[in-house]
Amino acid sequence: MSDAVLIVGAGIAGLTAAQRIAAAGATAIVVERQPIIGGKLAAPMTKSNAIGDRAEGEPVPLFQSLAENDNIEFITNATLTSVSGRAGSFNVSITERARFVTDDCTRCKLCHAVCPVVLPNEFDVGLTFRKAIYTPMITTMPEAWAIDIENCLNTPPNYLPCNRCTEVCDDNAIHFDQALETKHERNVSAVILAPGMQIQSGEEFSELGYGAHPDVVTSAELQRLLESPGPSGGYASRPSNEEYPDSVLLVLDDPSPFALYIVASQAKQLLDQDVETVSVLVLSPPTSEEAAQQLTEKTGINVHWGAAFRVQPQDGNLGVSYEDFTEKKYVKQDFDMIVLCVDVEPPDDLQALAEAAGVSVGDSGYLEVSGTNGANVESSEPGILVAGCGSSPKNIRDSIAEANAAADKAVGLLNPILLEGEAAAASSPAGPNDDMRNQIEKLLFALVERP
Repeated sequence: MSDAVLIVGAGIAGLTAAQRIAAAGATAIVVERQPIIGGKLAAPMTKSNAIGDRAEGEPVPLFQSLAENDNIEFITNATLTSVSGRAGSFNVSITERARFVTDDCTRCKLCHAVCPVVLPNEFDVGLTFRKAIYTPMITTMPEAWAIDIENCLNTPPNYLPCNRCTEVCDDNAIHFDQALETKHERNVSAVILAPGMQIQSGEEFSELGYGAHPDVVTSAELQRLLESPGPSGGYASRPSNEEYPDSVLLVLDDPSPFALYIVASQAKQLLDQDVETVSVLVLSPPTSEEAAQQLTEKTGINVHWGAAFRVQPQDGNLGVSYEDFTEKKYVKQDFDMIVLCVDVEPPDDLQALAEAAGVSVGDSGYLEVSGTNGANVESSEPGILVAGCGSSPKNIRDSIAEANAAADKAVGLLNPILLEGEAAAASSPAGPNDDMRNQIEKLLFALVERP
């Protein structure tokens, strides 16, 4: 048996599970496919109050505490390639892709200035731009920059027509001669899959006005504007002129539970920023008056249900027209910003992850789970657990709760003799027969593991 747990995914669920496992005296090995950890909440993980009340009082992992935790190992730019064995003793294979920038990087930005390749910054939902050599945000973990080799002009190790970044790097931190891939083999007692979710593109909302004007944004873009550090310092601002809006309309096409949570959260954040008028329009008939009332209570503002939504860019603002089912009339209004609530879906590589781990995917496209005591964190394979949005879209509070439940089950599969620290001592209260009990337990574990 091992004292380690493998966690796939370094979003809020994966990092929460890692901290809980580390607190139990075990080792958490976190594998993340992106060059940095944090997932969609990477920016707010830099300071304790950045996430606001979206976690509803639950503690959120912070970069500083994660960096200082010796029981957590991070492997970024990496994917899980295979899992074999059984609960209590899994052999896992991990493939790490080259970063091409070493830890000697001091983030001096000289390489950024000379790189000729300009790309949308996906970590800012395309609101800003980055280069082929980049850091997604001001503060990241790991701190070293990374090279997006798929968009870089170079094709290492042999074809290097562009050396602008290496020529200006005084730290000698850029190395195109790194091995393209590094294989890692580990033995762990449990695996937690926390792959997160994928936000749908706003392109499918072109008929609702997305792309017609810069102040028609998606809910994902608005959320990034509301986060600090971020493109606008944590305040909603109009992309067209960077001014604060006086009126915002949140448009919801599919009132799924997760979409309603997003709309309610963003409406509250906008009101907290003293936006004068915040309205919500749901583009479907209310299933009942009770449903309409519940949504109104959840957002704290009046919610309208309607159809035939149209946007007409005007001088200085956006003209909106729609058929209002609530007031039974055709409405025309002006707004400074329009926010189209996009839904979420399973990550593109979720099927590949499920195949590597040997677990089942449900009809919903997410990982199939079951469980006891209200914690549905068990996959189709014993010892392989699922946390956060790997099984369905969830809010921050529920993702944290599920991550803690998965971590507790994972710790239960560890050899208690191998655990270290105060948590291990607390789980095994001292007593006069401790030495004899420890000797018996060591003997039993040796017999169990003997081939």
